[in-house]
Amino acid sequence: MKITVSSESPDTLVHDSLAFGFFSDERPPRGYCGLADWRLNGLISQLLAGGRITGAFMEKILISSDHRIPSPKILLVGLGESAQLTYDKLYTAGCTILETLSEIECADFAFDVPGSGRCDLEIPKMAFAMVSGIFESGVVKLGDGASDVVVLSHGNFFDEVVLGMHEFKVSARGRVTVDIVADAEREGTGQP
Repeated sequence: MKITVSSESPDTLVHDSLAFGFFSDERPPRGYCGLADWRLNGLISQLLAGGRITGAFMEKILISSDHRIPSPKILLVGLGESAQLTYDKLYTAGCTILETLSEIECADFAFDVPGSGRCDLEIPKMAFAMVSGIFESGVVKLGDGASDVVVLSHGNFFDEVVLGMHEFKVSARGRVTVDIVADAEREGTGQP
């Protein structure tokens, strides 16, 4: 399995799906979900304002990017209130992402580490929890094929997310071969 940590914008990513966490108390959504909302002309904000989605823990919604983002599908996973975010909730969100995308036969996806820099949790442990949930969900054995996972991270948190992926690599030793690749924008520059 190859894990790529990328600081690219959803505008440039071409995957079957993007998966973003969102919170019940963030209006409008922030982070990568907020960027997707902006690119979709406020669609996510409209769904929140209209009460069609709430951001409750484990709420799921699949929306079309309507060609406004290269990836055709966007999976949103509710995480509840941002102040109540835990590593266990991030692990569960990782499991839910893979289960949901497997059900709709999306094998090629990128996801973010929601809440990075906006909560009291340590970013390396947040990233570790998300990717562990994806790997250990039991739905698809990522180590059995040539699976690629793209973890999105804003530039300010990039190094901490990479550290979390290295921690995952150490913990997964013997179960899966993990090759961690940083995106080309950052290699050798130390910048996003």
